[in-house]
Amino acid sequence: MYRVLVVEDDAALARGIIGLLERYQYDCTAASDFGNLLHEVERVDPDVVLLDVNLPRYDGFYWCRRIREVSKIPIIIVSARDATGDQVRGIEAGADDYLTKPFDPELLLAKVGGVIRRAYGDLSSADAEDALTVRDLILFPGRQLAAIGGQEVELSLTETKLLQALMQAHPDAASRDRLLASAWEDAAYVEDNTLTVNIRRLRGRLSGHRVGVELRAVRGYGYRLVVGADERGGGTT
Repeated sequence: MYRVLVVEDDAALARGIIGLLERYQYDCTAASDFGNLLHEVERVDPDVVLLDVNLPRYDGFYWCRRIREVSKIPIIIVSARDATGDQVRGIEAGADDYLTKPFDPELLLAKVGGVIRRAYGDLSSADAEDALTVRDLILFPGRQLAAIGGQEVELSLTETKLLQALMQAHPDAASRDRLLASAWEDAAYVEDNTLTVNIRRLRGRLSGHRVGVELRAVRGYGYRLVVGADERGGGTT
């Protein structure tokens, strides 16, 4: 299930958008802190952002640029402004698509589905040839899906990229720089704590299964993936 962050200060419209998307099996969250949308993106870790232009304090074009500095996440700008110049401005700010209010619900669904297909691939494909395997852990990057001892675990795009880098480095540790570069387009603008937060979130998704999967911190370096009978030790942060 893909997560959508709805950034819309009109509460009634936000509820309507969320209700529509949830009927089509999207996991939606309404932004609550319009003064710090980077924190909202980090908190929700969405797969798609629906971003209104007319927001309190800073407009959607500003936040689109800020989000794009730290993430490749698909962004659809939603605006009552229908001038070509505004649409160009949105795309130049880093948006993947632009939707003009009022909009047809089917068009919204089509645009959300379109950016997901472009960003994450064909959801119906098996992607078996791209699968990574470490003991009883299998990752299907194109489907953002992991299997742990036969149990499926859905991942966000960021979580998928981090786990992919850890599995590719296994049995060695992956450096923090490598992990940052694998998950964010311009890692130089990503706060170090952002990696720590996302590693903790990924740990939570991988825990509690019959086959033990750990992400162990290697002091001063990065993280090491430990699966089942792996013996290499380390701390946890």
